[in-house]
Amino acid sequence: MQDIFLILIGLTGLWLGTELVIKGAVNIAEYYNLSQVFVGLAILSIGTDLPEIVIAINASLHSAIGNTDTSGIIIGNAIGSSFSQISLVLGSAGSLGYLTLKRRHLFEDGIMLLGSVILVILLSYDGKITRIDGIVLVVVYLIYYFRLFHQERISKKIKKKFTKNIRKDIMYLILGIIIVIFTSELVVDNSINIAEKFHIRQSFVGIIILGLGTSLPELALALNAIRKKAGGLSVGNLIGSNIFDMLIPIGMGASISELKIEKDLLLFDLPFLLVLSFIVLFFFHKKKGLQKTEAVILISIFVLYAALKISGV
Repeated sequence: MQDIFLILIGLTGLWLGTELVIKGAVNIAEYYNLSQVFVGLAILSIGTDLPEIVIAINASLHSAIGNTDTSGIIIGNAIGSSFSQISLVLGSAGSLGYLTLKRRHLFEDGIMLLGSVILVILLSYDGKITRIDGIVLVVVYLIYYFRLFHQERISKKIKKKFTKNIRKDIMYLILGIIIVIFTSELVVDNSINIAEKFHIRQSFVGIIILGLGTSLPELALALNAIRKKAGGLSVGNLIGSNIFDMLIPIGMGASISELKIEKDLLLFDLPFLLVLSFIVLFFFHKKKGLQKTEAVILISIFVLYAALKISGV
């Protein structure tokens, strides 16, 4: 029970730290008049995914220094978070409001969404993701990220001088990152303990417990964005977060210490995530976008997936 309690404290800390990061990032983006979808794709996706990346780095260091294989936690968390975001979180947001995505973003970022999952499947086909594979994943994301900056014409927009409020927002960013780094240690250590004590696969802990827990920032942001009629912010964040989750946490984790891929993850979880991504993009391709019917379907898919994992698939 103590391990579970400490994980809950850690997840709460991750949520709090992420909220501070998001608050600072959004205020800075608004000050410089950046578009909603860009803020979601390029800024909030990283802000809300800080728990995933810090957990991945922390866990891979455990593996590299302590000779404790943590591959299941790193990959399971990335898959679980991605699945939760575009099923449960997107479905919850869609049940409260009408969500659409511009054709340009649907095509360009949709291809990147599918491509990130396919790339992970291809690189892990031999049962492992090597350090070189990890570097490839990180480089692919950096290319995508710089393209987003180029399209938004950041250099032309960021000309305003720093104000007192902007300095305060930067402090929020720094404080949030510190909290996330500190509390991630609690989450990783106690997740490993639970897996070892109860003989549970690390990937299950990563997918169900950490995946859902680290998706809380996306859920909070998505619901707040719908209330404020900023659907583009929500959709951009969720798609950007999935691209980020597939490439950066796994890529950086593998760059530090080679990751082993369980056969079930390669044959079931990753293909399931790929199919779900296709379904989500199909919903946005429709003229009416993602509405309540589609939202219910996505939530139902999440419930089905969680039930299959709990039953031992």
